[in-house]
Amino acid sequence: MGEMEEKIQKHLAFLQRKKGSSLLFGCIDGWENLSRYSSDTTAFFPSGVVDIKDITCERFKEMYCSYAATPGNPDALLRTLEPLPFFPWVEAAMGCTIQYTGMNFWSRPMVDHFTLQELEEYADAIQCGDKWPNHVGLNMTRHSVLATYETCIDYLHERFSPSHPIGQTILRGPLDVAAAVLGDENLIYQFFERPVLVKKILAVAADLFLSFIAAQKRRMPAYANGYVIGTYYIWTPGTNIRLQEDAMSLLSPELYREFVYPLDCRIAAAADYTLFHLHASALHLLEILLETKNIRIFQISKDEGIELQSILAKLQMIQKAGNCLLLKGRFTLREAQLAVENLHPEGLCIQAVVLDDHEKDEIYTYFNQIESRRMT
Repeated sequence: MGEMEEKIQKHLAFLQRKKGSSLLFGCIDGWENLSRYSSDTTAFFPSGVVDIKDITCERFKEMYCSYAATPGNPDALLRTLEPLPFFPWVEAAMGCTIQYTGMNFWSRPMVDHFTLQELEEYADAIQCGDKWPNHVGLNMTRHSVLATYETCIDYLHERFSPSHPIGQTILRGPLDVAAAVLGDENLIYQFFERPVLVKKILAVAADLFLSFIAAQKRRMPAYANGYVIGTYYIWTPGTNIRLQEDAMSLLSPELYREFVYPLDCRIAAAADYTLFHLHASALHLLEILLETKNIRIFQISKDEGIELQSILAKLQMIQKAGNCLLLKGRFTLREAQLAVENLHPEGLCIQAVVLDDHEKDEIYTYFNQIESRRMT
């Protein structure tokens, strides 16, 4: 069996939660932010408001070529190239002004420029199939942003496929986009003061998200007769989606169930394999998410300062519900041991974020020893 086929078989065993299979593990070099791609973020892109015409993969060709030439880590993960994962695609398509700060790309709340009544009228226009009114004065439209995203997929396909899998970029879900439009704090007020407006914005954002997914289905090249989940490097035999709603941490279970859950269910059903990304701050909504069978993989981020022991019960809940669990974050060796001792290896993937070669060697040594003992 070749190396690639062996990896695919491990991924299938993970997805099927095959009895007796070993856990998947790997090391991720740093957190997913722009400093991961550039040592000089100030010179990476001109500071100020971003025009979509300036967002091209060709502009970042050196970055992609450098990443593609990096030797692979000795694990079972299949690392992807993604269309500019640091760019807020869905927020831009929604109409948010995107600014480069010298450190990263950020969206500015639309409510800073438009009244709530105007935003509701624009949401109505989009839901009716109309374009944004001409007088809005946006430097980006959903059509121009989607077209750029498709061009980036084609660029990566033409230059790096089939040697490198192409995966979905970071696309933020409807709740995160609503938070980008209204601002985090203001969003909470509007759930109570203008719930109809919030529902309209969420519905438009969900449609935009699915437009990106539809673009991927049309253009994303297959890899080993399947597809690889961007950022999390898991191969699936069918189409896949990576969905995140970081603003879930702001909501009560009642608000999430009424306003957002139906939309997340709709998105999750749009692919054969959906991965839902959660931070520890949103685990109070886990029970609701476990009600849908369209989420195949729960990815939990163990962020800086979060101790594994504090979220272990929630991780076990995911496994007891029959879902795959992908745990990513910073681990001490003791925490890695705690995960191995308290979580079932079937359907478990652990991705350790490492900051230097010493950390990487320690983690690989530990997990390789676990695998060696299992094989003997």
